[in-house]
Amino acid sequence: MTGMTGMTGMTGMTGMTGMTGMTGMTGMTGMTARAGNYDGATAAGILIARDGIMGPWQGVTLNPEARDQNDAQNLEDWSQMVRVQTLLQELVSDTAVRFVDGKAVVYAVGATAGGPLEASPLASFTRPDIDKFEVQLSLVREYADLRGDRLPEILTQAGGITDYMGAVAGLHPGRRNYSFELLGITQVFATQIVLKVKHLLACLRPDAFSAQIQPAIPTPGHGTLPSGHATESFAAAVVLAHLMNEEMGAGDDDKTHIDQLMRQAARISVNRHVAGVHFPADSIAGAMLGLSLGQYVMTRATTGEFGTGEITAAKFAGAHVAKDGVPVDFTVTPYLSASGNNPLDGPVPVEGIDGEMVVSVDDAPVTVGRSDLLAFMWKKASDELKKRGA
Repeated sequence: MTGMTGMTGMTGMTGMTGMTGMTGMTGMTGMTARAGNYDGATAAGILIARDGIMGPWQGVTLNPEARDQNDAQNLEDWSQMVRVQTLLQELVSDTAVRFVDGKAVVYAVGATAGGPLEASPLASFTRPDIDKFEVQLSLVREYADLRGDRLPEILTQAGGITDYMGAVAGLHPGRRNYSFELLGITQVFATQIVLKVKHLLACLRPDAFSAQIQPAIPTPGHGTLPSGHATESFAAAVVLAHLMNEEMGAGDDDKTHIDQLMRQAARISVNRHVAGVHFPADSIAGAMLGLSLGQYVMTRATTGEFGTGEITAAKFAGAHVAKDGVPVDFTVTPYLSASGNNPLDGPVPVEGIDGEMVVSVDDAPVTVGRSDLLAFMWKKASDELKKRGA
């Protein structure tokens, strides 16, 4: 896999300032290892040393045992890059993003053991009309007043949100490798999904509406809704919150760490408004998608053997992000577990103008099957965190 050698912590993707998931793998120390090539001097040295030490040929001397096929435990022996790519394929191959009846729809494939593949809508997005963004622009201008306070966060979060989310969970890349891998995989998976949704909806950035916006960072080279930072942050928050629950032996009703993670995800989202590269509506849509994808990863990793789990389906209705000149702002309150809407259960309803829902939640859940590969990674990450409390 020589094409991967330039991906030292996925830093080759850092130019994608709207897509922090591509740099979310900075904690994966094995990513910097060469994938199949020594430098010339080392290769020559090893060749000469081999000639000097190998002695007469004796054939097989190590007695290797054949590995079991299709065994998730084999992931432990693969290189980090191979493990990451395998798990990403597991996630991406069981999801799809399509343009259906004027909406961008994210589908989850219900791959049950021995059963048929059935795709169900997990999240759908109706693009706001351009006049809704025009009304939302007033909020972006108001957020710009915070640039002096938020600039250090904006600049460092442009390249990745892993450090900010990991700070809440007390992660250290040198000691929690599997946790960082799972966090990075979640973010890159979210990136894969949100990029396609952005493409389908093709929403304009704030600086397309006014030359006075003048973003504090370069405007990303893709559409604005949903926010990639919001999607990745909320997906990561869900995964980390569940891992911390397992670490502490806590239930979802233990609020402190959940609220901290959700506040961090919301703050990262808001910083994109402050920077002038996103509308609040983008973050509402991104939070909805992020909560969906975080729940999707967690459910497929933790449901019982050969079992299925249920996740919440949701819809974003762009028509309700503004009305009669009044914009709907993005606020942290709906995403806090203390509000009564536990975000670990998936997307939460968000009310727009005059009681109309910007985000609505379906009563019928989406059923997805267990992934042995994700279950392996989840257990490794969970066991890592449990060790620090032992």
